[in-house]
Parts: sequence; structure tokens; C-alpha cells
Amino acid sequence: MKILVLGGNGLIGQKIVEKLKNQFDIISTHNKKLPSKNVQSVKISLPDDFILLKNLIEKEKPNIIINTMAYSNLDFCEENRDEVFSLHVDMTNKISTICSKINSKIIFISTDYVFDGNQEKKYTEDDEPNPINYYGETKLLAERIVLKDPKNVVLRTSLVYGYGERVRFMKYVIENLQNQKKIFAYNDIFNSATNIDEFVESVEKVIENDASGIFHMVGSSCITRYDFAKKIAKIFGFDESLVSFISIKESGLIAKRPVSPCLDNSKCSEILGYNFSDIDKGILKILNNFKNISVNENN
Repeated sequence: MKILVLGGNGLIGQKIVEKLKNQFDIISTHNKKLPSKNVQSVKISLPDDFILLKNLIEKEKPNIIINTMAYSNLDFCEENRDEVFSLHVDMTNKISTICSKINSKIIFISTDYVFDGNQEKKYTEDDEPNPINYYGETKLLAERIVLKDPKNVVLRTSLVYGYGERVRFMKYVIENLQNQKKIFAYNDIFNSATNIDEFVESVEKVIENDASGIFHMVGSSCITRYDFAKKIAKIFGFDESLVSFISIKESGLIAKRPVSPCLDNSKCSEILGYNFSDIDKGILKILNNFKNISVNENN
């Protein structure tokens, strides 16, 4: 099976390439550095290089295209709407048109921010989206384009964490607490924190099961970043008193953030047979990886 990963040097794209490269014929695109060794990757910067991407897709005719490309900074999205619309919506539409002609399946990575976060229970795939920021609005428009073809898949995820340069929040917490520096985290917005390795494993399940439709691929805990940081401190053995909270209202951020757009992952469990960890188990997995990295660096 041939799989094309769009955005192979991003946080999620890079992990997908690394995980799948030994099982499938993987091709990726990148716009800066190469995503992985021993993987064919083409440098493409959209929208300027769309013809290059079109030619690549038509030449390779991948069975599956995994689209991880996105502007993830919510404030950037609010202030650069034309640029964001071009990547999230226009490009998705053009890619979907090509894929329909050559019968390639699309796996599109989306977000919990398609919801307004106002309901008390977790959102299921059947709940009606209602985004309150431009990032969520454009991702929802892209979802609807992708789902016009019934074989395609939309995977919504949230607050993806792991340890590495691209995982900003967890890197910020660990590196500062390691150095006995005080940190601040929001205590008034909730998300479904998701272990990145588990997310990639769930993508494998989608491929194995030839699944279609919408799936919420998130961790099982609905948590604030403040409580998340406290749990990181506790599990890693750092000083929890260094973690202080701040309100999102005091942040000066531009884009509105849903208060609690937490997602229900039971469909993934029931249909795909994949169970995500809660936050404690998820962080413990990161700690074990962190220890292994430290040991290897010291050898």
C-alpha cells in the first residue's frame, strides 16, 4: 500500500511517517527540513507549489493521502484569514478533487475546535459543530469537503503531547521545571489531552480497518493545562509548587477559545478496538520514553 503524508515535517506528520515507514510505501511532503531518513520526501510549499503537489499525486497515485497540514496557531489564524483559508479550505478542496479522480482515500486531521465548548458532556461525532474561532471554522469547512466522498476519514484530535522540539506545551513544562523555574498554565479551559504515539497508533487502526467517516481520536481525560502541568510535575518528580495558574481572560490572546470542547472517544474504542490512555498513563509513557532518550544520549 502506498501512502502520501502531507506535512511530513510537522508534529503529527513526522510521527506518522516514522511509525508507518516500515509497514507501507511512504512518501511525504515537507516545507522545511526532511521529516525522516530513508523516506522519499518532496519539498512543497503551498499554495505556491500546488502544481508540483498535483503532479506528485497523479504520478504516484497513493492509496491513501494523510493530510496533516494546518496553521495551528489560533491567533495567527484570526489575523491572517486569507492565508489560512487558502491552506485549510482551498487546498483541501483541490486535493479532494484530484483524489476523487484517481480513487485515493483521504485521512484528514481535524480538531476539537470545531465545537463551541458550551455543553457539559463530551462531544460525540454526532454532535453539531459550532466553531467560535477562525481556525475551527476553516477546519470544519475542510471536513465537509473531505466527507463529500464517503470513503474518506476525518480524525479530530486535541492537545497532542509528547516530548520533542515541536511539542510546545510539554517542552515548556519539562524544561522549566527541570531548571527549577516557575511556570504558568491556564486553569479555565479544558481539552482532551492526547498522547501523540497513541494518536499515531489509532491512525494505524483506521488504515487496518479501512474505516470511513468521523472519529474522535483523543485521550480519555478532559483537563486544564494547569492540572496537566501539575500531573507532569508529579509523575516526573518535579516540584509541583513551581506550577501556577493563569486565566485565559488575562492572557491577551486574540482568538476565542472554547471553554470545554472535550471529545468522546468511545466510537474509536467500539469500532476500531483502540483504547486511549487517561492522562496519568499517557504521561507515564512519555516519562519512560524520556528516560530511554536520556540513557541513549549518555551512552
